[in-house]
Amino acid sequence: MSRPNPPLHRPGRRPARAAPAYHHGDLPRALLDAAESMLAETGVDGFTLRECARRAGVSHGAPAHHFGDVRGLLTEFTAESFEQLAASMQRQRHAAPADAFSQLVAVGLAYVDYALAHRARFQLMFRSDRLAQGTPRLRAASAASYGHLLETMRLVAESAGAPGALLQEKVALAWSIVHGFATLMLDNALFAAPTQGRPKQTLALVRRLLEMSRDAFELRALPAAAGS
Repeated sequence: MSRPNPPLHRPGRRPARAAPAYHHGDLPRALLDAAESMLAETGVDGFTLRECARRAGVSHGAPAHHFGDVRGLLTEFTAESFEQLAASMQRQRHAAPADAFSQLVAVGLAYVDYALAHRARFQLMFRSDRLAQGTPRLRAASAASYGHLLETMRLVAESAGAPGALLQEKVALAWSIVHGFATLMLDNALFAAPTQGRPKQTLALVRRLLEMSRDAFELRALPAAAGS
């Protein structure tokens, strides 16, 4: 019996390939996931839209249809990060005791915990040179996370009989504590060494720093200057 002839090769036809996930309607998600992977490896200064598109399996021009340019993609990514941070703050507050100071501490712990768990996201969130600050989603998301800090600090001040007194200064102090701590943990090996790899001890230290500052948060007025 003669063997059947092999199928003829037809120029221009290629074997069918499985469609990537973005063909199912989630190209923006694929690009945001690729951005997270790339930022974790290269940092924001090494980020390029072309490489992000390559990792997502699309042409280098595809991101423009959804995000416009690299600033648009990073802005959307950062808005998502702030939304995650605000959600984490809400969860921590829900799990914490209801008194005002415990609520403030919960917000601070959520801030540091998020930074340590999402280094690439956290470091981009405050890079105003790479973001389109005026976009509605970013404004709303950042305001939501800041709102938790502002609200809990206001409650602390009110419970201490100091409603409105030095509120912005107190918010700035609390934010400086948690942001400075998180940044040093991420960027300074010497600072991070005592609690490196021990998240419970790290957050316990943040709690102590906030507790040490409680008198300042509850301050009713600045002390009079000497000789005044």
